[in-house]
Amino acid sequence: MVANGMDTDHESSTVEEALDRVNAGMYVFLREGTVERDVATTVQAVTEDNAGRFAFCTDDKTIGDLMTEGSIDRNIKMSIAAGLRASTVYTMASFNAATAHRLTDRGSLSAGQLADLVVLDDVNTVKIARVMKSGQWQDGEPATTPLEFSATKINHHLQPSDLRLAVPDAGAKAHVIGVQPNHITTDHLQLEVSGENGEFVADTSRDILKMVVVERHHNTGCVGVGLVQGFKLTGGAIASSVAHDAHNIVAVGSSDAAIMNAIAAITKTDGGFSVATEDAVLATVPLRIGGLLSDQPYHVVADQMRTLRQAFGTISHDVDYDPFITLSFLTLPVIPSIKLTDQGLFDFDSFSFIPVVANAAD
Repeated sequence: MVANGMDTDHESSTVEEALDRVNAGMYVFLREGTVERDVATTVQAVTEDNAGRFAFCTDDKTIGDLMTEGSIDRNIKMSIAAGLRASTVYTMASFNAATAHRLTDRGSLSAGQLADLVVLDDVNTVKIARVMKSGQWQDGEPATTPLEFSATKINHHLQPSDLRLAVPDAGAKAHVIGVQPNHITTDHLQLEVSGENGEFVADTSRDILKMVVVERHHNTGCVGVGLVQGFKLTGGAIASSVAHDAHNIVAVGSSDAAIMNAIAAITKTDGGFSVATEDAVLATVPLRIGGLLSDQPYHVVADQMRTLRQAFGTISHDVDYDPFITLSFLTLPVIPSIKLTDQGLFDFDSFSFIPVVANAAD
């Protein structure tokens, strides 16, 4: 990566990975997002000698988590609690981040720099007293300006027949995406599955569900169908137009009818998240700007996301991670180990597409 000009990384999930990158001359951003909970497992890589190569980031953190947990302030608190000196941690959070991104006009309190300041009442707990942005104190709620935009139409030509997945009735080994809670990497599982009349039917008792990715940008008609374990659905489906990095439509469900209903729900809202059963749409969060962003105030979106998560709780059990952000990363083929795209199931290790139903030689 360094040879090709890349000198920052935010994907380290272990001490060894972080040190490998630092030793190669990279800046490493310790990440704490909604599902990418990596600070606790990487912060021990930081020493007083190498701290200059470390900074912080969030990466895909929901508005609800930002409001309850915080952003970079959470990374700071976790790192101080892990034993790092407060002065080192605050340098990582400010100067190092600016340096890594070549933002030479910020990151220090000196002449000629932008007057972006955070004034603290307590360094260790990151209790913030006041904030200055470009020389202006930011007191009270920030002013909001209505957004002007044209909603992106979420079009697709998905038919129930596109969701069929051929599986022998007698059973066969299948490649299944295994969710790793609070991580964006996945397990490559090989599990025995059986069909009915030659087609896969979800096995909720073993938590093996159907997952689909539907191309939504160029009307190609491409649909990828695969299997996933980890969402623990008892019935119903969820769908999203947030699906890294191509941001096609992605859904997972216990039946084709529920999947179709969930996808229809986000089509009607010009993108977003949805929870549905075969008979009803339980909750939606419209994301009308490109199917990725809301045009509503943050507190409205936080309430919508809370309702969405509650609806998910009615069709699942014992899921202690964010299912929607997790689902969005199950389509990102550059992250190990197997992911699903509109072109099919992709194996990171072999860097090739593989069939869902394993061949006898697999």
